[in-house]
Amino acid sequence: MPDMKTDGPAFNTARLETFSDAVMAVAITLMVLHIDAPQTSPGQSLGQAFVQVTLPAIIYFLITFAVIVLFWMHHHDLFIRLPEFTPVRAFWLNMGFLAMICLLPFGLEFFSTQSNSYVTVSVYAGLMALATLFLGALARQITGRWPAGVGISIFVFLLAIPFASLIGGWCLLVWWIDQPIQRIWSARHPDADANP
Repeated sequence: MPDMKTDGPAFNTARLETFSDAVMAVAITLMVLHIDAPQTSPGQSLGQAFVQVTLPAIIYFLITFAVIVLFWMHHHDLFIRLPEFTPVRAFWLNMGFLAMICLLPFGLEFFSTQSNSYVTVSVYAGLMALATLFLGALARQITGRWPAGVGISIFVFLLAIPFASLIGGWCLLVWWIDQPIQRIWSARHPDADANP
């Protein structure tokens, strides 16, 4: 583990963790606000409108919610290792991570407008990959080692992009293979760190 003594400016770790928790909570709240009640068009029942528009938005939200919960869990595990005052480099890596989390409501709404578009899926998956990269860099700063699972997670997030035109919004389900791949990787490489 690297020497986490601060040489220069530092930030109170408890306050930084509280701020980070608040940012993630607000991001989740903003995402759910973009789920609209179904609006029927002529010749369409309320049930059809729900299944065609609202249900996919709820599913996309739940997938994103689950990913943010995993981010939050890994983030919490990292902050347990920090001293009372966070070094400035770890502070800025944390801010980069939080910036990506703040952009997720936009990414989700953009993706929801055209879930079979390479552009919308690329933006959304790119935000997830960048959040993973920042969290991995934060883990590297705190633990002294680059977590082995970061590359796998980034690959899995970006893997959704080529599936966008084939299966539309269901391409996000590709993200569910991340954890099984992580477990297989860990079993074959027991000396490697777990995902951050």
